[in-house]
Amino acid sequence: MQKYYRTVVQTGTVNQGVLKLSSQQAAALELSDQTTTNLYAGQKRMQITISISDSNKNKNHFYLSSGDLKKLRLHSGHSYGVSKQADGIHLGPVVGIMAEGYPRSGKPFGMQSFFIKQLIISARELGEICYGFTPSKINWANKTITGYTWIRNRWVKAIFPLPDVVYPREKGYSSYNQSIRKRLEAEGCKFLNPSLIGKWQTYQILSKNPAVKNALPETMLVRDFRPVERMLKRYHSVYMKPVAGCQGRNIIKVRKSGSSYQYKYQMNNRMHEGSASSLAGLKGALRRVMGKQTYIVQQQINLLSHDGNILDVRVMMQKDNSGNFSVTGKACRIGRPGSITSNISAGGHGRTLDFILSRHFSGQEQRESIANEVERVAMDAAQTLDKTLDKTLGNIGELGIDIGIDTEGRVWFIEANLRPARQIFLLIKEPAVRKQTIVKPLLYCRSLAGFSEL
Repeated sequence: MQKYYRTVVQTGTVNQGVLKLSSQQAAALELSDQTTTNLYAGQKRMQITISISDSNKNKNHFYLSSGDLKKLRLHSGHSYGVSKQADGIHLGPVVGIMAEGYPRSGKPFGMQSFFIKQLIISARELGEICYGFTPSKINWANKTITGYTWIRNRWVKAIFPLPDVVYPREKGYSSYNQSIRKRLEAEGCKFLNPSLIGKWQTYQILSKNPAVKNALPETMLVRDFRPVERMLKRYHSVYMKPVAGCQGRNIIKVRKSGSSYQYKYQMNNRMHEGSASSLAGLKGALRRVMGKQTYIVQQQINLLSHDGNILDVRVMMQKDNSGNFSVTGKACRIGRPGSITSNISAGGHGRTLDFILSRHFSGQEQRESIANEVERVAMDAAQTLDKTLDKTLGNIGELGIDIGIDTEGRVWFIEANLRPARQIFLLIKEPAVRKQTIVKPLLYCRSLAGFSEL
């Protein structure tokens, strides 16, 4: 088993290529005097000779030369996690948060800058090395990345080692980001989450699990518009969603009344509505929003609403250093007036689940049963996706599971999100939950990097 604890790394009167530590530390890490081993910070590696000495006042410090600290991109006086693994001693772990860059905005990662800042601060408290970066700033030859950290209340650009673990926060899917991902994996980097889980793939996987199947709305893949017509005959109103979509973008609501097809969708922050007199006319009218994307069509569910606005429940499912999923928090997302989605990014707001249930169901026992079923469906869905996709797409460290509750109190699985936002927990005034949504993935990064407790 790997051994892990925290230490402060300092410069000292030490020759280059030498790591000086106390006999207590050497015993804990099973190191012998004057032996050689590898010292890692992320994917940066150097060979060192162990020097055991109890002459220093601080018995829990590592001492390295200033040159070696510079090579590893470490800072004297900082506290880091230490892990003794089969290939040597690892410091950190090093976590890189990959996101889009907005260098001219004053916020290097745009709207995600606040979130990434909180990750960096929390990682430092855990003894991890954490920074944000964009894929274009990777120096493959030197195994370094020019990224950003948060120091003394400001963003600071610096050079960091390639990370042990990448926390992917880039929006959407692109072949460029996928190629970067493959190169980083080839360098030894692990990823907290896959790049993409399509909605159709999600439906196919979950429909094979009896514990989740009954919570799935009927769903068909739209290769042509015949499935749309069949679903409209059965349910009169449907949702069409891009398989690879996120943040509620390009979702379409279609309703059939007599021979008329009425549609509604949001595009570029504007709501568009119209009607068509035939299926061919509907297809033509929706070409602008659908483009060349692949879509699914789902039955519309008679979901609960709040003040006439659509709502669902966001359940944050996350792993920590145990490697197991648990519910970090849950909250109701309420769409803005007239919206067909509940996304906060599209102008929605939040309420606690208890508040919403108390407005719709009078019985305490029924409310508790619904709340428990929300968590059960979210947990079963997360575990099923994790077990099925682990060997093909890689680790799943967190999922934002969206759950619907209909007017009869039945619970429905809506979708699973790989890049879940946390703002909802501030909106419902649960800052402690939001803090946990930041800490838990960092703990999971520790586990992925092979850092376990001593």
